[in-house]
Amino acid sequence: MSVMKAATGAAVAATLMFPVLVPGGYWWGVGGLALLGGLAALGRLWPGWLNPRPLGRRGWRLVWVLLGVVSTMAAMAWLHEELLGALPRLGAMLLALLGLVALHTWRPRLSALWAGLAMGGMLAGGWALWQRLQEGAGRASGHDPLHAILFGNVSLLTGGLCLAGVVWALARPRHTGWLLVLAAGAIGGLLASVLSGTRGGWVALPLILLLFHRGFLAWLPGWQQALAWLSVVTLAIGLYAVPQTGVQHRVGLAMDELSHYLEGESAPTASVTARLEMWRGAWQLIQQRPLLGHGSEGYRQGMAELVEGAVVAPSVLPHGHAHNDLLDAWAKFGLPGLMALLALYLLPVLLFRSGLRHADTTHRTLAVAGLLLPVAFIDFGLTYSFFAYPVGGAVYSAWLVVLWTLYRHAPLVPEVDQAAKCQGSVMPSG
Repeated sequence: MSVMKAATGAAVAATLMFPVLVPGGYWWGVGGLALLGGLAALGRLWPGWLNPRPLGRRGWRLVWVLLGVVSTMAAMAWLHEELLGALPRLGAMLLALLGLVALHTWRPRLSALWAGLAMGGMLAGGWALWQRLQEGAGRASGHDPLHAILFGNVSLLTGGLCLAGVVWALARPRHTGWLLVLAAGAIGGLLASVLSGTRGGWVALPLILLLFHRGFLAWLPGWQQALAWLSVVTLAIGLYAVPQTGVQHRVGLAMDELSHYLEGESAPTASVTARLEMWRGAWQLIQQRPLLGHGSEGYRQGMAELVEGAVVAPSVLPHGHAHNDLLDAWAKFGLPGLMALLALYLLPVLLFRSGLRHADTTHRTLAVAGLLLPVAFIDFGLTYSFFAYPVGGAVYSAWLVVLWTLYRHAPLVPEVDQAAKCQGSVMPSG
């Protein structure tokens, strides 16, 4: 059993570390967890085999929501005769569910989570820095299909989770090593995002900071809260002021493109202009078939017809999705697709929301991490269609089942933060 526990921990670390570093890395970790889950199910080792109690009420919500999303999207893809093309995206979620069996059979140590995130953040930051300084790349990116946008946003999410891990490390009696490693992971993830030039990801920072304030800063004295916010503002100003980061250039370019678009002088190759046109075109397609959608191929054909009719600009033609997850799901898979996506966003809120009130820092940190997942994906999905790629479904579903399992079975850790210990404990319900 100790060997299988270690193997599950290694699969957890790979699930969190490989997506931004290894070709097809988003399949490696979730595939390993699914394989271990299959072994547990076949051997009937899973403590939840024909017994719902180990997963708990909220755990079964996770299972049924993910199964409902997969079933809904599969039905809509079948309706549009595109089921085969949808299998990679839907298969990732099914693998994550099978991984849930492994996670509840051989519960990995919490250190597997933080080690995977820290290594992922540090290596992503180092790789992005190498691309910019040694290879002269204008924007850091990952292995195909992780172009600059996907690479930068997954790296930003990794860095944000590492930052939550810093709070976990501070609450441990012997925390220096973990504190340094997780801080380096947070810096690396942020650096990779900045060097990738993903403007859409930066919009997530205020929402992430508000979540951190609710989960962590609200427990601190007022002067420490003010100092933390001052540090954040100073960092943001520094990233904008230093030209080498590319933030100032990218923000200025976006504002310039938006200004020209509103004046009717949009350039056909401008990314902001193209996004606005794609959103306008997707809304036109939604109005045509709001209930059943057009399917992926029908979406392309519909956009081409809108271009022919001079409704939208030709800049929309090279793109197979709407650069907005909500519009893309609705235009392609109708109202059922939109509801399935909203269910995915809402699921972590149902699972982790009570953890923000937990007196134990470990539970509160994992709750913040679990809520950070939909917050980040909602933001990323405003200007790009993450769930149009298998990596979107794989990262979201696999990281969700990992965080939920570790949250539900997290041990109570001796606190360093005396303020937190003075608060009343609120245990998460199963």
